[in-house]
Amino acid sequence: MESSRQQFPGFEPLSANYLYTVNQFLDLCIPNCSRGTVRIVAYILRQTLGWLDDEGQPIQEQVRVTYHDLITKAGVSRGAIGPALEEAMQSGFIVCLSEGISCASGQSAQSAEYSLCWDQRDEYQKSLENFSGFHAGEGHRTPIPNAFFDEVIPHEPLTVIKVVAAVLRHTIGYQNQFGGRRSSAPLSYSFIQQYAGISSRASLCEALTVAQDRGYITCVEAGAVHVDKSLQKAAKYAIQWRSAAAQETSGSKSVPEERSRIRTSSGSKSEPENRFKNRTKEKTLQNNNIKQQAVADSKRLLITAGFEERAAERLSAEAEPTVIRQQIEWLDHRNPTANRLGMLRKAITENWPAPPAVLEKQKQNAVREAERIKNHKQHEREALIDKEKKLRNSRKEALLKIWEEATISERQRWLQLAIHNEPSHSIANILRRQSLETSEPHTQVLNVMATERQLPPIFENAVIMTSV
Repeated sequence: MESSRQQFPGFEPLSANYLYTVNQFLDLCIPNCSRGTVRIVAYILRQTLGWLDDEGQPIQEQVRVTYHDLITKAGVSRGAIGPALEEAMQSGFIVCLSEGISCASGQSAQSAEYSLCWDQRDEYQKSLENFSGFHAGEGHRTPIPNAFFDEVIPHEPLTVIKVVAAVLRHTIGYQNQFGGRRSSAPLSYSFIQQYAGISSRASLCEALTVAQDRGYITCVEAGAVHVDKSLQKAAKYAIQWRSAAAQETSGSKSVPEERSRIRTSSGSKSEPENRFKNRTKEKTLQNNNIKQQAVADSKRLLITAGFEERAAERLSAEAEPTVIRQQIEWLDHRNPTANRLGMLRKAITENWPAPPAVLEKQKQNAVREAERIKNHKQHEREALIDKEKKLRNSRKEALLKIWEEATISERQRWLQLAIHNEPSHSIANILRRQSLETSEPHTQVLNVMATERQLPPIFENAVIMTSV
């Protein structure tokens, strides 16, 4: 998981710069949809609910969407935009008001327009199966800082988005009778994993680590893993607010500045030949730093899994980071009973192969992915056929209008040309029986008309002779 993003300064307090977001976005969209869909729905939510008039109504309910905006602002890759929009509409989160039009000769391009889909039913829907739009009634909303939409969702992996959303939902998402909101909440691994829809504990562990390292959330009280369940307790997490983040970082401002000054000074005094000589040494130091960072990440994963710090440090120094991450991810599939950590330690030191359940799941995922690609290609073919059909109907309607306004002599000429051009004797005989008074002439006649008027034929590959 990427870990090179700049440190987040913390979310701004809820005195301003927040969106009253329908809880269904946190409860249904983020846990169940793809990253592209989550980013598109979040972008339209932000554009719609981010600016309200004096009556509290959205200034703009219809959002004009361009590919450029979805790529640069929403953070969706070009290839994922089509499937993500389709998933968002099929799931009932957004509705397309007008389709986009590509730039063509004599016609400028037009962006598509989308709006949030609203459900006017009184009952608040809590499952995706019954969901048909965001709840339009009162309540069931959480004030979410704008930075969650502007910084977290467009740039972070989906698992990190899910973790931050879970903490937001279960802290400030709860309001008591006096209007107060939670500052922190006990959230166990199992609860977050189930609520957020994260497939493995290893992925959850990594996402929690990244979310804390970035400065989105903070662990205010560590959890406890114990053989006696009565002594177990879930860790408490809270949102990292900007004031607290500023206090934590204010004491270290001089360090990067000083380091930068020393680095610049030493670099400017060294001779060019010395720089070439030191390249190998610098590369070695860089590799060592990368290795140390990997060991530190492995240690954090092991501590989160339940090991004490000393044991985690020793194990992370002995085993490869990929082995540690894999074995933590596979542990639940080995069905540990009494000594969970003992099994994990042995699996790491001996580098056990993947359990059958994981292999079967990988096989199923491969089958599902192949089926998804097949269905996507089928959908593209059907969409292309449907587009061609609509185009043919449009051409036919234009030609029928010309036929309707034509004189009898013009109709006679077109019919004779069609008969002359037709290579099949049986079809030519059918054309000879064509009445000039008919309101719908045969396709061969319409294609002759199209050629004469310099219009596209009904079928693009039609070849028409224009004289007898």
